[in-house]
Amino acid sequence: MVKVYAPASSANMSVGFDVLGAAVTPVDGTLLGDNVTVEAAEQFSLQNLGRFASKLPTAPQENIVYQCWESFCREIGKTVPVAMTLEKNMPIGSGLGSSACSVVAALVAMNEFCGKPLNETRMLALMGEMEGRISGSIHYDNVAPCYLGGMQLMIEENGIISQQVPGFDEWLWGAGLSGD
Repeated sequence: MVKVYAPASSANMSVGFDVLGAAVTPVDGTLLGDNVTVEAAEQFSLQNLGRFASKLPTAPQENIVYQCWESFCREIGKTVPVAMTLEKNMPIGSGLGSSACSVVAALVAMNEFCGKPLNETRMLALMGEMEGRISGSIHYDNVAPCYLGGMQLMIEENGIISQQVPGFDEWLWGAGLSGD
């Protein structure tokens, strides 16, 4: 069994629209993000749990986690029968990378479960593709910081997708969420 947590992220930051994003964590240390668990199974299944599970599509094929599994299997050239559980703890439509949390947690969990057949660059590219299914075009500004941590600058040249930007350890950022 593999369980992966993916944190919230903030993108479209100031003049860094679509090219700058940061992973974020609440000051009180609570987890703000999604968990995906992957276990061996006879056939694929997906269970949605968590505070925001009721906001997810009921048909598995419409869920981005299912689509991540499908794309990952296509990428490695074989179908991997697993039971996946998405703990949806990130508010959908919050502006804090809800879909990125699910995408990153699902793909990292599958990659770990399968012995890491995909390298970091291919994983990030696949994450951008999956995020594009939701946003309408390939986007890395939430998935890169969610996956790699810290503040990330999307550069997409010479085989590099994202580069870590130095930050300040003492920075506190404010974010407000308006209900469920």
